[in-house]
Amino acid sequence: MTALELPSWRGTGDDRQRVLDLIDRWAASSALAGVVAAFGGSVPDGGAGDRLAWLDSFAAAEWDFRRGGERDSIRRSALSPAQSDAVFAHSPDLGLANRERPERARYDTVIMTGGMVRAGIVKPRFVAELLERGLECDHILFLGGFRQFSSEETAVARALGIEADDEFGGMLAGLERAFGPLGAAELVEHSGDTPNASWRHVSWNRGQLPRLSVLAAPSSDPQRRRANSADTYQFWAGQRRAPTEQSVLQVTSPIYVPYQAAVAVGILGLDYGLSVETVGASALASDLGPHSQPFLAEHHLQELRAAIGAMLRLRKRLDG
Repeated sequence: MTALELPSWRGTGDDRQRVLDLIDRWAASSALAGVVAAFGGSVPDGGAGDRLAWLDSFAAAEWDFRRGGERDSIRRSALSPAQSDAVFAHSPDLGLANRERPERARYDTVIMTGGMVRAGIVKPRFVAELLERGLECDHILFLGGFRQFSSEETAVARALGIEADDEFGGMLAGLERAFGPLGAAELVEHSGDTPNASWRHVSWNRGQLPRLSVLAAPSSDPQRRRANSADTYQFWAGQRRAPTEQSVLQVTSPIYVPYQAAVAVGILGLDYGLSVETVGASALASDLGPHSQPFLAEHHLQELRAAIGAMLRLRKRLDG
């Protein structure tokens, strides 16, 4: 099967219908039906919205391996070999692998999404790889929050030579490792009533080279939770983005591409009118030797569940 195109926003008049069609083809694909069938399900016929709603309920019942925890809480479960094989066989077609080539040669801004400690190293390495291959941009932004590392993450960080204890520190260390030495930085920050309400933006202007920055965004609900992906997009686009930043290439880990593509289109595309495209880091950039992230079938299913939910929410907005 040909790999399915994922949502992107081009800033053209046909964006809304084009993305609706992409979502509907993704939800009706034989690849997704193949994964569902491996878990005893059968994707129903009917309207596209109803199909996605059914998939969302099915995924919540069958593929929630986090149970409210962080991504590093996922462990190997009792999947059968046939189920694991189906997941890995269909993941590339669904966009959870092999999506590392940008469509364009130039973007105003390259955004790397924050994440676990390994991501702090892998994503800047991949952006450096893209620049070496000829990609051009004005601004390279690492966008995340102040999430504290778990004990397991802290151990991985130390093994990788990273002294940070939270996501923000990990992003700083990864940017320095890929593009350093960075020198003196410009710092703008705000301390809120709670840590979840605080934000910090560190930038390096480097003459003819792309500007570098790391932004930890505040939560839109600081009394209850830390910033999520949507909060970080909203804060950057609404509060810290230069008016000249109109086109975005988003870089994430491969298995998060479908989910983050849908979320970014909803916020950066629909809400702010920016063009946005999403790619995943290469195998070369992701290779951390014995400390490389092992993405199990369970990780792929968890992110497939997240992607289905994000596609459903985006479809409702586009069709509303």
